[in-house]
Amino acid sequence: MRIMLAGAIALFALPAFAAGQSLIQQSTDSDVRLQFSQSWTCQPRKTCGKIRSCDEAEWYLYNCSWGGRLDGDSDGAPCENLCGSNN
Repeated sequence: MRIMLAGAIALFALPAFAAGQSLIQQSTDSDVRLQFSQSWTCQPRKTCGKIRSCDEAEWYLYNCSWGGRLDGDSDGAPCENLCGSNN
């Protein structure tokens, strides 16, 4: 009976996700960005040559005290070799 009840609850919760709703509400303010890492950490410090994706570079930019160093030309885009340029 408990398994059936849990399954019924899961089925009723499913339409909320199917409609595109999220459990996490992100801000549209450009100064506030919620970023979730996969296995990234601010230690040790990384350089663009050791970063594998633009998503990872952006995570470091917004979440690590040294992340600003990844944006060498201060255009808001880290690691231009991965993310391109905002100019």
